[in-house]
Amino acid sequence: MSIAVITLLHYFTTSYIWGFHDFYRRLYYIPIILAAFKFGLKGAMLSTLAVVVLYAPHLLIYFGRINIEVINQFLEISMFLIVGAITGALVESESKVRRLLEVQIMRLTDLENYTQNILDSILNGVVAIDKNMLIHSINREGKSLLNIKGEAERTYIYDYFENPGEIKNVMAEAIGKETTIQGYETRILKEQEKKTIIKIHGYPLKNILNRMEGMVIVMEDITEVKRLENQIRRVEKLSAVGELASGIAHEIRNPLGIIKTICQIMRKDAVDADTREGLEIIEAEVDRANRVIQELLDFAKPSVFHYRLQSMDRIIMDVLRITKKYAEQYKVKVDYQCMDDSMVYVDADKLKQAFVNIIINDIQAMPEGGNLCIKLQVEEDWIKISFIDEGIGIEKEKLEKIFEPFYTNKEKGTGLGLAITHRIIEEHKGYIEIESEIHRGTQIDIFLPKHPRGGAEDVKKNLDCR
Repeated sequence: MSIAVITLLHYFTTSYIWGFHDFYRRLYYIPIILAAFKFGLKGAMLSTLAVVVLYAPHLLIYFGRINIEVINQFLEISMFLIVGAITGALVESESKVRRLLEVQIMRLTDLENYTQNILDSILNGVVAIDKNMLIHSINREGKSLLNIKGEAERTYIYDYFENPGEIKNVMAEAIGKETTIQGYETRILKEQEKKTIIKIHGYPLKNILNRMEGMVIVMEDITEVKRLENQIRRVEKLSAVGELASGIAHEIRNPLGIIKTICQIMRKDAVDADTREGLEIIEAEVDRANRVIQELLDFAKPSVFHYRLQSMDRIIMDVLRITKKYAEQYKVKVDYQCMDDSMVYVDADKLKQAFVNIIINDIQAMPEGGNLCIKLQVEEDWIKISFIDEGIGIEKEKLEKIFEPFYTNKEKGTGLGLAITHRIIEEHKGYIEIESEIHRGTQIDIFLPKHPRGGAEDVKKNLDCR
């Protein structure tokens, strides 16, 4: 269209105004270059040929004959061909480069997406950090472990752990020495009740020049593994103590029975008040020793469990009635919250014994009084019973020992109450978790399976087991 307009200007401008014709002729370069950019070499050559076909007759009309001026004009027309060819070739070349670049970008994008999909499919957290320990990339499991909701890039990895200073030193040393990190255990700093325990492995990240650029951190969630290890160790200790207790309890009980009998006879014949008082003390201590021995025997002997379909809410209500007076004596207010009730096959009496042991410990942990919160709720396939007190708390290094036999912080305690509780919960295929903070209180969570292993029919066939 523009070529036609320029040509018409040539034909309708008088011949004696040659300066205008020179100006019009140079305007032909514009549509030729535009056609080259839009349609490439083919477009440039077609537009050039159109210019030649439309403009050449005007030269013959203008000059009337072929002379040196006409030849000069035709030589300039050849410039149209040269400019069109060069411009078209350059545009074609740039277009090919652009297409190749787009293909490479698509390949790199696909490769990046494929690599990210592989990393996201890994069950462990994978994080790439630079030498300053800033996160550059992280997979889906890594974000889940570190509890990252948005973008994690350009944040320091050690800020996501409970002990950031120690983690920073460990990673800085590994990066500085270009060594690996093998099986370093720590906890994730999460905004939740239960802390996630992870094992960290670190590997040097180097570029193509073999220069250190950072590290690849692999994080493995070992929370469940740790819980099972502790549970196995505790079961082994309980088994060993049970065998020891059953072996010596009877041997101790017989001499104590003889001592008590002799004390009773002597107390009847004693005239002196001091002597009678001393014999009464001996008899009382013998009774206390017998109670400890009975607890040992109860702990050591195999228990008979009577499973029935029970309401967990009703079991807890019965326990609260049992412990009500004891709580009032210590000025402890008990707040029970039943969020979800569930019918489950359990031994109600055994569970009551376990819950009473926990509540008594919670109450004794608040000598000045306080609040005890008990919550019943259902979490997926587990029934969760939480006991939260405001007591003196338990030191972290002692938490792992409180369910061990004979471990107690009480002057007159035997250390068997919580050990028996732990065994009862394990017999129900459940488990216990505990969190405590000094002067802030303790939380004990009991998890019982909503559906017994083997199904309800299997339990019905074995209502009286072991």
